[in-house]
Amino acid sequence: MPNAFLIETPRLDAETRSLRFGFEHPRFGRFEEAVALPENLQPGVLEGEVLTRLRGLCAVMIGTSYFKAEPAQAIRIEFPLTPAARRLTELAYGPGLGEFYVRNQLRYPPDFDIEATIAAAGPADPKLNAKTPPRAAVAFGGGKDSHVASAILEEAGATGQRFSIILSDKVGARLQAMSDQPLALIKRRIDPRLIEINRSGEALNGHIPITGLNSALLTLFAEAMGLDWVVFANERAASEPTMEAGGHPVNHQFSKSLEFEDAMRAAFSEAGAAAEYFSILRPVSELWTAHFLATRGAAALDIFASCNRNFVFAGPSVLADDQRWCGACAKCVYTSVLLAPFLSVGRHAAVFQSQPLHDRANMAFLREIAGLTDAKPWECVGERREVAAALAHLLTVDGWKKAPLIAGVEAALFAKWDRNDLHQAWKDALTARSEHRMPDAVAAVMGA
Repeated sequence: MPNAFLIETPRLDAETRSLRFGFEHPRFGRFEEAVALPENLQPGVLEGEVLTRLRGLCAVMIGTSYFKAEPAQAIRIEFPLTPAARRLTELAYGPGLGEFYVRNQLRYPPDFDIEATIAAAGPADPKLNAKTPPRAAVAFGGGKDSHVASAILEEAGATGQRFSIILSDKVGARLQAMSDQPLALIKRRIDPRLIEINRSGEALNGHIPITGLNSALLTLFAEAMGLDWVVFANERAASEPTMEAGGHPVNHQFSKSLEFEDAMRAAFSEAGAAAEYFSILRPVSELWTAHFLATRGAAALDIFASCNRNFVFAGPSVLADDQRWCGACAKCVYTSVLLAPFLSVGRHAAVFQSQPLHDRANMAFLREIAGLTDAKPWECVGERREVAAALAHLLTVDGWKKAPLIAGVEAALFAKWDRNDLHQAWKDALTARSEHRMPDAVAAVMGA
């Protein structure tokens, strides 16, 4: 019998108003994570067959945090899985942990067995999105995508409640400062022993399919609250791999990809969920989103942030209380490139609280995101061709074309990319639409 990682049946703790997720690791023993219920949700509404199945999907996704302490040969699950839930498990613990395997120099793709009984798909509840207006649970991460998603839903006639899933009160406060609307906060309490063995180096650590985990939790709570839509702002670019390893694609953003979105939708449907899960930015380019923010959502420019240094959940903050951007990481450089074509140099500096595109120390980041190296950075950054197209355009814009990073990358940019192709990509950026899973009311607003 291979060594196995056990995912226990989740428990509802009414006294502490939390869900308890237990895991038994073959080397490190038992872990337990608690997830606090939103304040307006009573424990009793999480009972019933559909909610029980959704709780199981949450356990599967949360389990990735504990499995990676040292990957086991088998994943044993106490509760039954529908075929779609089993497929979701395969993806979550396979390519969903791809970056973790590669960066820890482990076998990739991994080889593991899933031990679970088979469950029949639940009753197909009617989708509720025909209600007027539809009520949406909107994932909020503080960045440009979150603000644009909320604005699009408003234009589509939906009412939205913003939710953030947090690991600390400090992160919750940061996110609230980035939102012009109240946030509903769902707090995960990671088992302190996992944090301890990670810090000591006894356990392996690395990136997990965090968007998939957050999607499962938010869908559970949306279903319990009777909401119609579960809305994430995962973009088209999330489907582009970060790199290849041994001929296999590895994607830092795999749980944001269309493949994973489809797997989650199928698993939620087989669980019997009525709430419809989808990504609202799937059909458009990142430049489209940046243009929308700069022109139709400009009020958010002075509160949004995409710099991951806002979200360090343990230890001292690396940013001052009034600072939203470090100006010296791949995310800062990436977001500043996207918005530069739509802002003056002065307004851009005010938004980013610095001038990332004038700092020569950021050149390595710029080269990575523009496709001038073998791989993208291990960050949530978009398509390299689109970044290159934005740079090609900026080289034609007075005020921007002499910025040190823009001017400094020109020769390498056109040595790598065809100039005419980049100019065409720029022209297409605001109009092209890609495959998506959005309801008709939202697709109409997006022109998709």
